[in-house]
Amino acid sequence: MPTIRIFDTTLRDGEKSPGTMLTVPEKLRLAVELARLGVDVLEAGFPAASEGQFEAVQKIAQSVSGPTIAALARATNATDFDVAMRALASCARPRLHTFVPVSPFYRKHFLKKDFQETLDLGCKAVQLAKERCDDVEFTLVDAFRAPPEDVVTMAKAVADAGATVINIADTVGYAIPSDIEALFRSIKAALGEPSPVVLSIHCHNDLGLAVANSLAALAAGAGQVHVTVNGIGERAGNTALEELAAALKVRQDHFGIDLSLDSTLIGPTCRLVRRLTGINVQAHKPVVGANAFVCEATVPQLGEASAQPPYQIMDPQQFGLTRAAEPVAKDMAMDAFQAQLRRLGVLVDEKDLEACFEAYRQLAEHKEDLHVSDLENLLDETLLAPPQRYKLLYLNVSAGSISVPHATVQLEIDGQMCQDAGFGQGPVDATFKTICKMTHRFPKLVRYEVHAVTSGTDALGEVHVQLEEDAQTVQGRGVATDIVLGSAKAFINALNKLEQKSKEPSVSEFTEWESWQPRL
Repeated sequence: MPTIRIFDTTLRDGEKSPGTMLTVPEKLRLAVELARLGVDVLEAGFPAASEGQFEAVQKIAQSVSGPTIAALARATNATDFDVAMRALASCARPRLHTFVPVSPFYRKHFLKKDFQETLDLGCKAVQLAKERCDDVEFTLVDAFRAPPEDVVTMAKAVADAGATVINIADTVGYAIPSDIEALFRSIKAALGEPSPVVLSIHCHNDLGLAVANSLAALAAGAGQVHVTVNGIGERAGNTALEELAAALKVRQDHFGIDLSLDSTLIGPTCRLVRRLTGINVQAHKPVVGANAFVCEATVPQLGEASAQPPYQIMDPQQFGLTRAAEPVAKDMAMDAFQAQLRRLGVLVDEKDLEACFEAYRQLAEHKEDLHVSDLENLLDETLLAPPQRYKLLYLNVSAGSISVPHATVQLEIDGQMCQDAGFGQGPVDATFKTICKMTHRFPKLVRYEVHAVTSGTDALGEVHVQLEEDAQTVQGRGVATDIVLGSAKAFINALNKLEQKSKEPSVSEFTEWESWQPRL
């Protein structure tokens, strides 16, 4: 049975979701989880974009074993390839990924070049990459709005130049399955059979067809699929890893394709991405939505009352979806706690282990029951905090149906403790306004959401905020049994990310700007 490659681009293309900013520790945590899941290729980022991107790719290359680690480099700037290889220096299986637009829309807007000039640029980029790395992936951007003969010509040219993987991108989600099949068959015919070049597909979900189009590409001979966890990405997102995996698993009789993924880790990985990005999963989303395995309880008139209705085509346990509700002991000793962390795929040093254990003990005192999802949230908050210019030390609020909502906040700012108080329309509003007054920052609150991590009145409240300041948008996250405290934590988390982002200008993928380069 043939096996296809899963190319995960959550850390690069997925992070383009509006307002999403992952810190280096968050990216490393997610990369470790993706490696545990069993993705074949992990695109760690675009090292020439910024210092943070370079550091993330470098740390992932140093720390993550198993998958091929890919880094993006622009065809328009030769320095990118050296920067990318420097970031991948310690990686056992590196890959350079470069690209040019092939459609007239993208070529004219981003490059101001005709087809022949773009073709020459693409071939030169592959040659530059090949001089530095044996494994080179080349993407034809916006391929399905380009003349098919141009796509075939470019694919053949970059294959001759040395590309080992050719990725055909439906960048704006324009294609339908018949378009995909026709173009892939034309490219395969041009490359000849058998060809050492692996064909790949990258789909966006603007028309809701990303998964269907990816499956069509596989049927037409693609050997690799680009995916993101939960389908996150710019606009309507990308091909969802979990949906593609479920389709191939449930309909293996039709596709006859095997995956290297450990499907029982799909649920935990999807939950991790949701927590880190703050992008919630709609209730009726296939596979991982809250209602994905919920069916109407009413028994049809002729149905057997004691029998389970035949609605379910897959078992949620296959995808690790029941694990979040598993109970966790409240009285674990350090050894048992460490063993629980290993089961969750979390490896920590002695200092972090003590901090996590102390946070676990405090939570156990406040909650009647603990579950795996509580522990997952606790670990994220303890281990993945961004560099903290602002630290919340103390919060006290007063609110009611008669009294004016009031908040007293104590912060540590640049190592100095300060305290102030303020009023608002409610306890959360009073808290946010007081924090803004103390930090002298007044970002726009774009989004505010609260979710219960588990059932029960003592459940952890998970708060996500999105702040916008000077055309930069970030997400923040906080967790507490008190949702006002959780809100304050989320606001401070987002402020620290804004602080970090403002100090780190980033190079866009579609420019000829100079690459960011590490200091030697």
